Amino acid sequence: MKLKIWLICGWVIGGAGGLGAELGFTVVPDEAERVVIVANANDPESVELARFYADERRIPRANIFAMDLPLGEEVSWRQYIDQLLTPLQRWLIEQQWIEAIEMDLMDDVGRRKLSTAGHRISYLVTCRGVPLKIRADPNLPSDAPTGMSSKLRTNRAAVDSELTLINRSETRRDGLVGNPVFGKSSLGLFEGDSLVRVSRLDGPTYPAARRLVTSAREAERRGLIGRSMVDIGGPHAKGDEWFEEAAEVLREHQWKPQIHRAKGTLPATARADGVAIYLGWYAGKINGPFGLPDYEFVPGAIALHLHSYSASSLRLQDGGGWTGPFVARGVAATVGNVYEPYLEFTHHPHRFIGALLAGATLGEAAYYALPALSWQGIVVGDPLYRPAQVSLVEQWDQIAELPPRSAAYLILRQLEQAVVEEVASEDQLATAVNGFKRYPNLALAWKTAELEASRGEKAAAVARLGIAGFLSRVRVDEWGLMALIAEQLQEWEDPAGSFKVWQVLLDQPLTDAVRKAWLPAAIETARETGRYSVADWQRDLRELQPKPPPEGSN
Repeated sequence: MKLKIWLICGWVIGGAGGLGAELGFTVVPDEAERVVIVANANDPESVELARFYADERRIPRANIFAMDLPLGEEVSWRQYIDQLLTPLQRWLIEQQWIEAIEMDLMDDVGRRKLSTAGHRISYLVTCRGVPLKIRADPNLPSDAPTGMSSKLRTNRAAVDSELTLINRSETRRDGLVGNPVFGKSSLGLFEGDSLVRVSRLDGPTYPAARRLVTSAREAERRGLIGRSMVDIGGPHAKGDEWFEEAAEVLREHQWKPQIHRAKGTLPATARADGVAIYLGWYAGKINGPFGLPDYEFVPGAIALHLHSYSASSLRLQDGGGWTGPFVARGVAATVGNVYEPYLEFTHHPHRFIGALLAGATLGEAAYYALPALSWQGIVVGDPLYRPAQVSLVEQWDQIAELPPRSAAYLILRQLEQAVVEEVASEDQLATAVNGFKRYPNLALAWKTAELEASRGEKAAAVARLGIAGFLSRVRVDEWGLMALIAEQLQEWEDPAGSFKVWQVLLDQPLTDAVRKAWLPAAIETARETGRYSVADWQRDLRELQPKPPPEGSN
């Protein structure tokens, strides 16, 4: 099902605030001490993850509540209320996380009403093993407000989104509730009409869920380093506007994005090396270069793919949408939807990335960007993660302490910024050449060759890219870049160098679809250079073509 736009005339949800709004996210001194962690006592890995996270962030272990919960991602409303909501709410009151008095009154599904006076929870973190979503129950009476569209009168929801209202006296089951902090960076953690910000540590495997924490911590120590990508060209103009704004936000924060505007998602052959930030839409299942086996994002990576069911499951390595597969591939901060949210009520990508780059934590940014609560959206990652904690200047000062690959991508980002600041081309080239000598890297070779060619040093540029033909193993995320290098060498009239690069690339464990896409160009280069490989490659291409049906078959 395609993600739908649903605009409700006359009903305003959330706050204003646009691209030029002044964002004012501040550090809360005791933020970590006020994190509450929820685990499933019937899942040993859930409890272990909770303890690991608490120790890593110096959260008191007393803040962990291991609950007797069902196993599985989806629960009924009865299970949610009886086994999760009610005991958690009672524990939070007993432990004085929530200042409230339980009343004798209950609603029509057994939720006890509260008289509340506030809370002191910075973030509520659900760990892998805690149910993900509540299935629709058509037998429950509707409690949707008068005038709400029938399209929104569903009681299916994300568990985490329902828990954001755990401190409210009155809650709703059908439809959604406006988020009081949407677009309002001036509100602190304990303001916003009793909202409790909820995030989740979850993924296809326990190690992947644990890496959400370690990856975020690594990026906070060294800074977020890599490239940014924005995939525009979805089914609705409004979404495309958001992603165009997101691209502009990235430029303002010195992240020059690689942009794909064609309809459909990025092809599997696209360049996708060293990705630290990815924003895009619109496909039901992870695909393109990110769907390739063993693809990995850089430490601390931020990713958002807008789709109706991007988080329908977090347990599948390659299915269940995008959110779970993102976690499996090393993303540290992401969001998603467990059921159909309708476009207007998803996380707005330009607000999400704008807040993160302005200094917000993941927990702050996600709720700044989300218009609706008691709905379908979830946040996955350590809510304390602050990706902009180390500035670009501070990263540059510490470049000698970085791993070589990170250092190369940091130089690459500095070179992109030098173009914006109109630094003299000879100075740019000197930085690139010296950087490449110290930190040899394919991406830096590509940029250095580009600068050399722009200054008329074509022979140097050809020699620079020619190194790719002497590699043996190529990282999966660099496959697309290798193809670009082969094509560029061909364009620069070096078919022999191009052939060597194609030969290296085709020796990698490519998927059939990617191999089929690249073989025609490789065959053309082999034919031009008179290489014996042309016959083998032609045979490979024939074998990859669809087989005609047997004669007489229907």
